Amino acid sequence: MPVLTGIDVLGVQRFVFASNRLKDVVTGSFLVHWCTVPDGPLSCSGSTGSILFAGGGNAIVEFNTNEEAKVFAALYTRLLYDEVPGLEVVLVHEIFEHGNLAVALQNLQIKLARAKTQRFPSVPLSGLSVTATCMETGQPATRFDRDEKSVKISHNIVSRREKKGKAIEYWEKYLEDKTCYDFPLELDNLGRDKGDTSLIGVVHVDGNGVGKKITAWLSAQSDDETVRREYREWSQAIDRLGQEALFAVVDRIFQRVERSDDGNPPKVTGIPKGLCFDLKAETGSKWMLPIRPILLGGDDLTFVCDGRIALDLAETALSVFEHSNIPHLGNISASAGIAIVRVHAPFARAYELAEKLCRSAKDKLKKEDDQGCALDWHIGIARPGESVTTIRNKQYLANGYQLTCRPYLLGSEQDDNKVTWRWLSRTLLDGKVFGLRGESWSERRNKVKDFAELVREGPDVVLSALDAWRVVENKLQLPQPIGNSGFIATRTPLLDAAEIVDLHLVLEHIDHQQAKESEVKQ
Repeated sequence: MPVLTGIDVLGVQRFVFASNRLKDVVTGSFLVHWCTVPDGPLSCSGSTGSILFAGGGNAIVEFNTNEEAKVFAALYTRLLYDEVPGLEVVLVHEIFEHGNLAVALQNLQIKLARAKTQRFPSVPLSGLSVTATCMETGQPATRFDRDEKSVKISHNIVSRREKKGKAIEYWEKYLEDKTCYDFPLELDNLGRDKGDTSLIGVVHVDGNGVGKKITAWLSAQSDDETVRREYREWSQAIDRLGQEALFAVVDRIFQRVERSDDGNPPKVTGIPKGLCFDLKAETGSKWMLPIRPILLGGDDLTFVCDGRIALDLAETALSVFEHSNIPHLGNISASAGIAIVRVHAPFARAYELAEKLCRSAKDKLKKEDDQGCALDWHIGIARPGESVTTIRNKQYLANGYQLTCRPYLLGSEQDDNKVTWRWLSRTLLDGKVFGLRGESWSERRNKVKDFAELVREGPDVVLSALDAWRVVENKLQLPQPIGNSGFIATRTPLLDAAEIVDLHLVLEHIDHQQAKESEVKQ
C-alpha cells in the first residue's frame, strides 16, 4: 500500500539564531530551506518517492511501499546529520489505501503534531575533552575560522560558513537586474546612522488561517488524483505569494533610491526628508540595500531592515497578501510583527519579539472577526519570556486609559474614519493639514512630543491643552475620528504616533527620468 512521509523541521528559531552574526543567521536560514526543497536532501538521498509538498521547513513525500519510505528516512536523516549539524527534524509515516489520500494527509498532520510533543529530545555529549568554546554559539569548538584565524568555532558554524556562497546565491534572484546593489551581510551596512536612528527592524509576516483553509479543502476531497493535482497547485501558489511579497518589498526600496552622478552615495528618499539616509558600500564594490531577507517559506516571511523603513515595508508585504487569490483556497491575508531594536541587540530575542507581535496582530483579527490584514510593533527589546500583554500593561496603561491602539488593522486606503494603520500613517501622521507632520503641526514639534505625557492624564487634559494652544494658533486640530480629545472611548493612538513621528520613513516614488530632466532645467 502507498505511504505518506511527513517531515517537519524543529527548533528553527533556535537553529537559525544560534549565532548573533548576520552572515551566520542568513546561512542558517538557507540550510533550513535547503533541507526541505526538491533539489536538496529530498533528492540527494536517492528518493524514489513523489514530492507532494516541499518548502519552508516542511515536506510531504509519497512512496509506493513502506519499505521505500523507511529507506528514504534512513538516508535523509543521515544526510542531515552530516551536512546540517544541530538541526532536528520529526519524520513520520502514514500508510493508506487508494482513494483515501485526503484522509491520510489529515492523519499525517495529526501524527506530526503528536510526534513533536511526545519525542525524546536528544542530549548529545558535546565534547567531554574539549575545553575551548565557540566564539559564536558557546558550543565546543572544533576548528579555527578560515578567515579569522584566531577565532574558534563549532562544527555548526563551520558547516554554515562552508555553505555561505550557496546562501548568498539563493537570495540573488530577488535583486533581478539590480546589478550595482546587494543584500548586506553585516548589520552595520543596513543604512544605520549614529544616534537615535541606529535601529534595525526585524519584520515577521505570516499568513492568517491557512491551516483552516487547507483542512476545509481536504474535507471536501475524495479523488486521489484531484488531491495530488490541487495540492501541488495551491502549495506552489502559496510559495509564489511569499516570493511576490519579498519582490515587492525589495522593489519598493529600489524605486525610492535616488542615485547621484557626483560620486555621493545613493540615498533612500521618503517623507519626512529628515529621515532619508545614504546607502552603505561593502568592500567598495556594490551598494548595500537596507534590507536582508532571513526566512522565506510559503506564507512565512522574515527580513531585517533599517528601522526607519520597517513599518513601511511591513505594509508593502501585507498589501501583496491583501490582494492574493490562491487556487482552491481563495484569499490569504497575513499579519506582521515588527520589532524595532538597537543594531546589536540579541538577534534571537528580537525575532522572538517579532513573532509574538505577529501573534498579537492575529489575535486582533480574531477578536474583530476581520478577514483582512493586521500589524503590531514595539520599539525596544523585551525581557526574556515577557509577553506583549505584559509590555502593554506596564508601559501603556495609566489612570484606566489604554495609551495605545496597537495592534492595528491594516485598513482600507479609502476609509479615513477608522483608526487603522493606514489612517495612522496617512492621516494622523502625514495628513496635509492636520497631520502631526503636516502643515499645522510641523513647526510645533515640542507640542507633538507633549502628547506622550498629556495622554497619561486622559482625554480632558488633552482637550484642555489643545484649547490653550489654539488661543495662539487656531489651526491646530486633530483629525477625525479621534477629535480634539485624542481618544476613542478609553484608547488613544496619539502615543503610538508620537513614538514613531521621528522614526517612520514613508518611502515615496522617485521618477528617475523626471528627476534628471528637472536637474537639466536647473
